[in-house]
Amino acid sequence: MVDNNQNNDEYQFADLDVVNPDGGDDDLEAMRAEGEQRAPKKDVRKNALIVIALIVVAMIIYKFMGAMFSKKPEPVTPPQTVTAPVTPTPVTPVVTQPTPSTLTPVPTQPQPTTLVSDEVNQKLSALELAQQGMRSEITTINNQLNGLSGNVNDLTNKIAALSQSVSLLAAKVEQQSQQIAVLTVRAKPKPVPHIVRKVTPRPVYYIQAVIPGRAWLIATNGSTLTVREGSVIAGYGTVKLIDATQGRVVMSTGQIIRFSQQDS
Repeated sequence: MVDNNQNNDEYQFADLDVVNPDGGDDDLEAMRAEGEQRAPKKDVRKNALIVIALIVVAMIIYKFMGAMFSKKPEPVTPPQTVTAPVTPTPVTPVVTQPTPSTLTPVPTQPQPTTLVSDEVNQKLSALELAQQGMRSEITTINNQLNGLSGNVNDLTNKIAALSQSVSLLAAKVEQQSQQIAVLTVRAKPKPVPHIVRKVTPRPVYYIQAVIPGRAWLIATNGSTLTVREGSVIAGYGTVKLIDATQGRVVMSTGQIIRFSQQDS
């Protein structure tokens, strides 16, 4: 029985070889064709990525040179453009099921390369739009800077005019201060000279001789004076009474002239 089974198996393998002697060669050719179809796709994707990288580098260099040679060197941070990786289209392998009669490989249809070119065009258009937006932003910033510089110039001119006006006002104030100082000195009252009057001491009189109704007086300086009732003596007043009995002369001021101690 075992020998019969082995003979049957060998017979079946022999039949398969007779039916499809070139089946293995067809499979190899199909795999080679599929590999050759995948290779151009990989090359196209690689070239697309290289083109996108070159465009990004060219834009960065352009922005850098534009920032260096612009009128107002203001650092403008360009928006970072993120390049989306190109997602490879999955290739579903075709499994060829062997039939007992014949093994015919199913040819794989090549994927169109128009998808990659469309993606590249979309990336390029997006980059162009971003570049236009950046140019418009740079133009707007330059206009704003020009406006600010004009405003700064106007403010500088106004400040210079104000400083000149302040200087003129300060000069006028200084001149008025000097005039006020001169007027103050002129209006100051002059000091009144102090006149020292020499006050002669009042002479002291004594009775030298007296009779009823008349008296002879002598001063300490040696001058003599004859008085009667009603006579005026400087510093003493008017003679009011001549009392020969008591030897006195009564004045209107209440003073009394008597004999000196030497005469008494």
